[in-house]
Amino acid sequence: MSKIKVGIVGVGSCAKSLVEGIQYYNENPEDKIGLMYEDIGGYKVHDIEFVLGFDIDKRKVNKKLAEALRAKPNCAMDHVDQIYTNGESNVSCIADGATVYSAPELDGIAPHMHEYPDEVTFVNGAQPAESFDRTVELLKYHNVDVLVNYLPVGSEEASKYWVDVALAAEVHFVNCIPTLISTEDAVHTEQRFIDKGLSIVGSDMRSAWGASRMSEVLQGAMLDSGLMVTQHIQMNMAAGSTQGQEHIRTGRTANTDFLNMAKEYRLKNKHVSKENVLKGQNIVRDESTAGMTLYAGPSLTVLQKPGGDYIPSDNKIANFDIVAYGFAGARYEMSARLSVQDSPNSGGVVVSAIRFCKVASEMGIVGFLRGPSAWTQKTPPVQLKTQDAKFECDALARRVITPMTEPQLKENRPKAKDLPHTFQSGENDYV
Repeated sequence: MSKIKVGIVGVGSCAKSLVEGIQYYNENPEDKIGLMYEDIGGYKVHDIEFVLGFDIDKRKVNKKLAEALRAKPNCAMDHVDQIYTNGESNVSCIADGATVYSAPELDGIAPHMHEYPDEVTFVNGAQPAESFDRTVELLKYHNVDVLVNYLPVGSEEASKYWVDVALAAEVHFVNCIPTLISTEDAVHTEQRFIDKGLSIVGSDMRSAWGASRMSEVLQGAMLDSGLMVTQHIQMNMAAGSTQGQEHIRTGRTANTDFLNMAKEYRLKNKHVSKENVLKGQNIVRDESTAGMTLYAGPSLTVLQKPGGDYIPSDNKIANFDIVAYGFAGARYEMSARLSVQDSPNSGGVVVSAIRFCKVASEMGIVGFLRGPSAWTQKTPPVQLKTQDAKFECDALARRVITPMTEPQLKENRPKAKDLPHTFQSGENDYV
C-alpha cells in the first residue's frame, strides 16, 4: 500500500509525541502496546509519513520537521533517542526534506502567552506567513492525504482558515481542537467536505485513556447499571513531571496547552466540549440531565515561582467526584484520580484517526466519520455509547459498511442536514 502522507498544523508537543511514537513502533515492530488498532483497513503505523508542518514560532519555522519537533517550548517525553528522516533510517516516518513553513498567526496566540518566559511559551515573529494560495500549493505538491489541526485551544479563526485550506487542497482533516462544535457549525462544515468528496474527524481530540474517556466510561457504566448520576465533577490540572525528567529538582510550569488555557476568555468552547462528554452519555440513553451537576473544568494552571529554571510539564492530573443513586434510593459516592503524560495520550488516538480518514476515502465515505469521531473526539457530530463507537471503528477497520456509514457513501449523494446529529448548542451550561 502507498504511504499516507500527513501535514501538521501546529508543531507542538502533541505533534512531537505523534511522530516520535510512530518511529518508536517502527523501531520496535513487536511492541503493540498503546495501539488501539494495529491495522486499519490494511494500513499499519509504518504506512504513515509526515511530509510538512506549519507553525508560527520562529524557533521552528524554516527548520526541518525533525529538528522543529524538539525545539522549545515542546516538552513531551522523548520516545526515541533521535528523530530520523527517511534518508537517514528505514525506521523514520518523516519524509526527506520535510520542512516547517510559516503559518498566519490569526488568533493562534492568546495575548497572555506573551507574559511567560520564552522557554515555555510561543515566540512569534516568523513572518511573513505563506499565502493561502502558496499553502494550498504546498499541500498539493507534497500529495498530502490528511491534515491534522493541532492549534492551541481558542484558535477559532485560525481553525476556519485551515479548514478552508484543506478544502481548497482537497485533503482530509482531523480537527483536534474544540472548534466547529455547535450542530449548526458541524452541519455546515460537513456539507463542505461532502461536496469535495472528503472525510473529516472531529472535533476536540480526546486522549487514548484520559479524563474524557474515563468520565464517559464511568458515567455510562453507572447509567447502564440503573443508577442516576446526580453529580459528576471532573477537574484537570497541570502538575508533576514529564516522564524521564523526574530527576530535575525544581517546580514545574505547565505545557503550552495549559498555559494557553490559563485565562477564562480562551476556554469557552473547551468548557462546552468537555461537558458534552458527560451529558452525551445521558443523551444517548435518553436520560434527563435536568437538575444534575455535570461539570468538567478544562484546566487549573499553577505556575512555579519566579527564579531558577522554568521547566514545562507534560503531566496532567484529573480528579473525579461522582455521586449517584441506585437500588431503592441507595447512595453511591466515588472519587478517582488519573495522572497521565498528556501528549502521548493524544498520539494514541490521532494515529488511528489519520488511518480512518484514508480508509474511509478509499471506501467512498464522505463527511464526518461518526464512529471514529465519537471514539477519538470529545464533541463528535453524534454522541455514541462507548461500545457503539468502538463497533463502528471496528467495522471501518475491516472495511465493512454499516447502517451508519451507508448513507455517507458518495454514490448516495448525502446531505449533511439529513445525516444523524446530536444537537449541541455550542453554549456552556455554566456562566
